[in-house]
Amino acid sequence: MPRSITRRQFLGAAAAGTLIAGQTWAGERRGDSLSFGLVTDIHYADVPSGGSRHYRDSLAKLGRAVETFRQRKVSFVAELGDFVDAGPGKEADLKYLAAARKVFEAFSGPRHFVLGNHCLARLTKQEFLAACGANHGQSDKASPHYSFDRGPYHFVVLDANFKRDGSPYAAGNFSWTDTVIPEPQLKWLAGDLKNASDKKTVVLVHQNLDKEDDPHGVKNAPQVRKILEAAGNVLAVFQGHMHTGGYRKVGGIHYCTLRAMVEGPAAENNAYAIVTLGPGDRVALEPFARQPAMAFG
Repeated sequence: MPRSITRRQFLGAAAAGTLIAGQTWAGERRGDSLSFGLVTDIHYADVPSGGSRHYRDSLAKLGRAVETFRQRKVSFVAELGDFVDAGPGKEADLKYLAAARKVFEAFSGPRHFVLGNHCLARLTKQEFLAACGANHGQSDKASPHYSFDRGPYHFVVLDANFKRDGSPYAAGNFSWTDTVIPEPQLKWLAGDLKNASDKKTVVLVHQNLDKEDDPHGVKNAPQVRKILEAAGNVLAVFQGHMHTGGYRKVGGIHYCTLRAMVEGPAAENNAYAIVTLGPGDRVALEPFARQPAMAFG
């Protein structure tokens, strides 16, 4: 299990040159480390709050996170799914997306979108990605799963929004607990990791890959983990979906579930993180607001 620490403790450790498992950042050459921003489960919608979810407050929370990422000059930012919540119809969802996208685009660097189940309550995958402008520098029909390199690191974005019969989630035609990564994507993943065998890799996904027996878990997660472990170069998996967050280490890989941004009212209930990778397979998650700090190892 990770050691839960406060942000003050995290920053104090960083100032002292100490990070995960007692390793140090002191003396690193420029370019040896890389930082990126993460948010998840924003669930923005222009609707009244429901239970602990304060949908309208998410725009201000996202704006604060983006400002932090800008100030810290992170390499890129990624949202780990459920960017918006369902409205009364498709037109409403597109309006929610436009509003959230405008805030997110205040970060002028690369922005990455992981598909979440709520993103597809009214839309198809391509409709969502097109509305986000998420073509990843490819064609106008971007794949929901893809990979990219930043500096010496490789990143993989997975899409677990498929039913057990292999058909994709689309416009609400799915059950959120019926989630798998289909065989064609598994084959692509194995090939992609093989091609990037010389780079340490981080995986980004919405649903959970460390607990297939949980309602939030990908049902064929053992197959996915087998591929990740066999590659030998995967450092960590960052995921969302389970709003309380969590951590597990399985097969030598860190599985970190970020806390949902939508939970709780106003700025003090925000949740987001900056992750820093460095030499020696080091991974540090710096927390903000209600996102817990975690020291892996």
